[in-house]
Amino acid sequence: MHSVVNNSLRGSIRNWKMVFDSAKSVGIVMQVHVASQSHSLPENYEEAIKTLNTLQSNAETIQTTVRNSAEMERWRFLETEKYLERTGVSLERLDKLSVIHVAGTKGKGSTCALVDSILQCHGIRTGFFSSPHLISVTERIRLNGIPVSEENFVKYFWRIYNLLRKAQDHETDMPTYFKFLTIMAFNVFLEENVDVAIMEVGIGGEYDCTNIVRNTKTVGITSLGLDHTQILGNTVEEIAWQKAGIIKQKSHVFTVTQPAGCLEVIQKRASEKKAVLTVVPEFSAYTWKFYPTNNVGTHAQRSNASLAMQLSHDWLQHHRLTRTPQNINLLENISDDISMGIEKAKWPGRCHMVPFHRRRVFLDGAHTVESIEVCAEWFTDNTAKSNNPKCLIFNVTGSRDTKKLLSTLLETSSFNLILFTPNIACNRYNSSDNTSVLVDRDEALEKCKTNEKLLYEILAEKHSKNGLNGLNGSSKTHSKVINSVADAFYFLDSIYGRDREIDILITGSLYLIGASLLALEHVDTSDTSNCNFNK
Repeated sequence: MHSVVNNSLRGSIRNWKMVFDSAKSVGIVMQVHVASQSHSLPENYEEAIKTLNTLQSNAETIQTTVRNSAEMERWRFLETEKYLERTGVSLERLDKLSVIHVAGTKGKGSTCALVDSILQCHGIRTGFFSSPHLISVTERIRLNGIPVSEENFVKYFWRIYNLLRKAQDHETDMPTYFKFLTIMAFNVFLEENVDVAIMEVGIGGEYDCTNIVRNTKTVGITSLGLDHTQILGNTVEEIAWQKAGIIKQKSHVFTVTQPAGCLEVIQKRASEKKAVLTVVPEFSAYTWKFYPTNNVGTHAQRSNASLAMQLSHDWLQHHRLTRTPQNINLLENISDDISMGIEKAKWPGRCHMVPFHRRRVFLDGAHTVESIEVCAEWFTDNTAKSNNPKCLIFNVTGSRDTKKLLSTLLETSSFNLILFTPNIACNRYNSSDNTSVLVDRDEALEKCKTNEKLLYEILAEKHSKNGLNGLNGSSKTHSKVINSVADAFYFLDSIYGRDREIDILITGSLYLIGASLLALEHVDTSDTSNCNFNK
């Protein structure tokens, strides 16, 4: 994103104004666009995105957020109400929006996408708010599964932005990137009169700005693990407490089988709210008329699907009955509508294979140890019978433990070549939708070089401990740092030629997946003349 930040803005921000919800905005760094202080900006999509990007928090802001107390987090959470009301939406009006709220460490976006698809197959008009986006910011706000159009995005963005600017008490009195989009999503869903809004939590739950909703009757908590530990806590129990913060009074709460200690925390929080907690059945326990062939290929996908089916079923009961049933009526026999919803669900970048010329490109935005394990299992299962060279394109963002993620991946999968690249699609093409203020290009490349050194440490440790037999084929692994994803594809062409089939896994960051999808749109397989392989 942007390398220049408004100095006056930076200087005047106070610690209590720094919020964690924009910590998800991690990606590329390009040139910062500073919004004009006048209101003469052309109100088009490009200017909307550039203006939206000025609301991102910088690295200093996020580090200060990490150090802040729970009391400050509560204050920032309440700040969402202030900004929401400035756009004309009171909490009382928000109460009229029917919401399915989903938190978790892994799989919450996939679960929400499945719920969205299942309910559409029942004729329900849905709104769906998710983060982050892969290619276009419009992906974060969907109506009936379709990202809001650029025309409608522009309409809602500038109306809300101008209302908030007009009501400012001081120059820095504006919501951050994620908070702004959350407020915008609520406005869109209310005005578009959706039957239900499916809300994916940004980070945590208790203090996440999506948790401003007060009247949620159906709540989901996906699989939990260690993630965002600097913000949420150092143990799975502390993280479970944060995630369970979305539970509301007398709501129906559904979750999957959890690590030891997590379920007790969720149960305690549910009891405090007089909510009913249910662990959903294993996928194999259901009776099917039509068994879906898509989105159920891995254990994690089947777990997400079971949770999504129960969330959808519970909401449909709430929607169709005048009184909320006190007891949970678990779904057992799966209708064709539910099966079709699972079959039709689209959620790119998660266990997603794309054929590209003679390459098979496997894309998965895994960025935790647990999700990397799922990714490795999926890739290995799908390439077990292939004699193609296997290549990895890898990057991580933020403070995640690169060594642990790579080690976990290499325990299951082996690669002939590993390429480390920033979350940059192409040196000759870049999108304002995928820019970040956190790190510039040179810093991103340095991080990639550090990641490559960690790979050598992993291989050396494996060799020392287990000898060559313990390297899982990694003794023959080669690596290189490349400037962009597009250059990585060109480099593979230079090594293997264009006619040889290759299996390529891209993982470590959802932002890398977004850059990869952009690169696949812009890679010219007949021209490598402008490539820089960082030799």
